[in-house]
Amino acid sequence: MIHVLCSKWGDKYEPIYVNRLYNMVKKHMPCEIKFYCQTEDAQGIDERITILPFPRDLPESTPADMFSSDNWRNGKPRLWDRPKLNYFKPNCWGLEGVKIALDLDMIIHNDMTPILDLYKGKPLTGRSWWHNPDHENGPDWKRRYGAKNNGGFYMWEEVDGIWDDCLKNAERIYHIYTGGTDNFISQRHLDKFEFVPSTMYYSFNRGCSWPDDLAKHKIREDKIMCVFNTDPNNAMNFELHEAASMYDEVKDLWQ
Repeated sequence: MIHVLCSKWGDKYEPIYVNRLYNMVKKHMPCEIKFYCQTEDAQGIDERITILPFPRDLPESTPADMFSSDNWRNGKPRLWDRPKLNYFKPNCWGLEGVKIALDLDMIIHNDMTPILDLYKGKPLTGRSWWHNPDHENGPDWKRRYGAKNNGGFYMWEEVDGIWDDCLKNAERIYHIYTGGTDNFISQRHLDKFEFVPSTMYYSFNRGCSWPDDLAKHKIREDKIMCVFNTDPNNAMNFELHEAASMYDEVKDLWQ
């Protein structure tokens, strides 16, 4: 049995995102699961989904504390998706065994068995294979604390060090890694993870793998998971619900 977690806070995503993610996991994960949502507002969420409270161990880590804080940058709280750090609290919510965390804005469109089979005890995460690896070693990347991983997917039992780092250095981490938890994980804890390969994982808005498969706005039928990571400054980056209204293939899969 696997514990599958997601998180919803604020008003960016409607409950339909949680419910349809649950449906896709139930359809494509061939094992017993329990599905959870870390949220401050359970209204509209499928009753079969267990609601998880936000732990208060880290400063300004609940939605109420984040949104009432003065520590914002570019219209977002510092380390804007910091509630995802709670996944790595040891024995968090009393969930023992294998856990998978998924972002809400993704489509799962094939059997997840090949991804599950990758797990041999070392934690797994997604990888931004669509990035030019040469850029990942450049000065601009280092200045921005760029992320090599894509945290739309995590699979783990326990990950040593991440939670202790957060407890000891939360304010510094919030201040430095304003881009998000991907940047924090990539810069300080990436050696603790193996990657899901590009044969299984890709981005709707950015492509699949550098340099040969970078076609945007394309569902790759042979792969398993499609993330909808967006850049708010790019008008051609579509949120999942926007893509579903524009592309029949996305609409048919996001159910």
